[in-house]
Amino acid sequence: MFSKLNRRAALGATTALFVGLASLGSVASAGTTLRLSHLSPPGSDMDKWAHQFADRVSAETDGEINVRIFPASQLGDWEEVYEQLSQGSVDLAIQSISTKFDSRLALTWFPYTAVDYDSAREAWNTGGFLFNIVDELVEPQQINVLAPYAFGLGGMAVGKEVDDPKNPDADHSSLKIRVWPSGVPTHKPTLERLGYSTTTMPWAELYTGVQTGVIDGMVGGVPENAVRDWNGVVKTWLQINDHFEINWLLGSAMSMANLSDEDRATVLAVAKDLATQRFDAVEAADNAYLDQLRESGVTVVTYSREEIEALADAVRSDAWPAMKGEIGDELYELITTHYAN
Repeated sequence: MFSKLNRRAALGATTALFVGLASLGSVASAGTTLRLSHLSPPGSDMDKWAHQFADRVSAETDGEINVRIFPASQLGDWEEVYEQLSQGSVDLAIQSISTKFDSRLALTWFPYTAVDYDSAREAWNTGGFLFNIVDELVEPQQINVLAPYAFGLGGMAVGKEVDDPKNPDADHSSLKIRVWPSGVPTHKPTLERLGYSTTTMPWAELYTGVQTGVIDGMVGGVPENAVRDWNGVVKTWLQINDHFEINWLLGSAMSMANLSDEDRATVLAVAKDLATQRFDAVEAADNAYLDQLRESGVTVVTYSREEIEALADAVRSDAWPAMKGEIGDELYELITTHYAN
């Protein structure tokens, strides 16, 4: 399967999407309304991006395609919406990709596939090495990966001070850090290699978990989460760049196939352009949220390129082998070979 991925990387994801969608056929799409679900509240960065997408699609199809936006998971939990995309009952969504049907999609939050914004753009933007792999893995689920929505570089929120946070060999075992349930195969070994104790806890319980001392901190978010969701319980934010947080603009293959060729091409072109704009903006967005954390009294720990590379080298050499079973031998070989060059 993955032997062809390097060739696909050279061709680019947009061509692959056109070919795959064209094979499903097309019908007239006059007056089509597409329902788009996303996770974030009205007025958030994601919501604004969704509205940009809707406005441009409407304008560039001369009103033939209208996108109706349902923010804040109004159409269901993201796992439910993912299944609805596959079934064609939801047309579009901006959210995470589920690993329920293919555990190899844990690649989407694999640690240290990027160490900064430039390497994230190279790997994850439309046509990038990792984007193409994800596109191929998702395709059999009757879902099309239209574009990435760059959310930012991941970090760790802790409810107390952290000693020696830049040393990959430090002992932080007194700190119990939450890992999200489906991230256990990737981030439990990552954090344990960096010296922390780990536990699992649902997202909805994190705030009270830190507040009551059940956990000391959490991983799996970006600076925006620390400001928006954890304000008041975060004492230290470690910008460890453990993963590049991406949500994805996903389309139901059935819904996309029901568009005319011209309208489908327009939707894809708008998605690709806005994805690139988002990559250009996400560094500034992260930095603005880090400033908000500092202003609220949070200790913000940032890392030089050399310091991040030291963390990445430790995780890639010592923790990645423990993740091999999650993504399979062939994909693991592809990834490790790529990052060894």
